[in-house]
Amino acid sequence: MRSETKLIWFLVPIVFLVFTIQGLCQSKYSLSESKEMKVSGTSTIHDWHMDAEGGVTGTAQLTMEGNKLMNISSIKVELKAESLKSGNNSMDKNAYKALSTSKYPSIIFEMTGPSKISGNKISTTGKLSISGISQTIPIEVTYSVNGNSVTFIGSKDIKFSDFKIDPPKAVFGTIKTGNELQLSFNIAFTKAP
Repeated sequence: MRSETKLIWFLVPIVFLVFTIQGLCQSKYSLSESKEMKVSGTSTIHDWHMDAEGGVTGTAQLTMEGNKLMNISSIKVELKAESLKSGNNSMDKNAYKALSTSKYPSIIFEMTGPSKISGNKISTTGKLSISGISQTIPIEVTYSVNGNSVTFIGSKDIKFSDFKIDPPKAVFGTIKTGNELQLSFNIAFTKAP
């Protein structure tokens, strides 16, 4: 009887440890919804924006503890550049030409640095690739959890010149796009089954 009691007391902490580790295991997530993926800028006549209409995919490796994000091991998001639409066909064509979408069809963000999580805020670095040029950028986002889904919201200011892109022009160069851009997003990842 005494040896059975010792065995039970030996096994209890091991079972507890196994369940704790399973609760903190890293899980694979897939981009399930792109509520917003937008590029905004200025021109000599008006501000403009282009919204992604589909064409967004992504994966993530996340460690959760209940409704709390504990760690991000990886995130990769890919946007088909020609899924960006402004509502103006000629503007879209000028943008695709400037982005060389026939040669570089995708805009890709891939996390490269460790993530620092404080409350619902995350800061990290990642490689942003546009038109064949990659830049490592710092980025801050907020997150929220709803069941098996984690939503990330954020924005980042960049410049065409950061990626060696000439800002698009129209009407024989009389309308010029400003060099500054803002990328904004509201995307949700859902735990893979």
